[in-house]
Amino acid sequence: MDPMPSTEPNELPVIEQPAPPCRHLRNKGMYVYAGVQESELEDDYDSTNYWCFETMKTFGPDDQGVGGRECRNSSRSCYEPI
Repeated sequence: MDPMPSTEPNELPVIEQPAPPCRHLRNKGMYVYAGVQESELEDDYDSTNYWCFETMKTFGPDDQGVGGRECRNSSRSCYEPI
């Protein structure tokens, strides 16, 4: 008897790593140790207050919002990786 052909793909899917954060991204956690490991932070909910070091505001030089995910977008004109 011939084995049944596999319906599963031969290769595993490639999971893309997120881009590094922009070098201008800042948050309070960079200056105050709260005793929380980064691996313990929830990815789905982020209550951290971020600001851009270039504008010193919650929006970047491109007038878009600043955040942990938003400032990993390499298509933003102000993005500079670490």
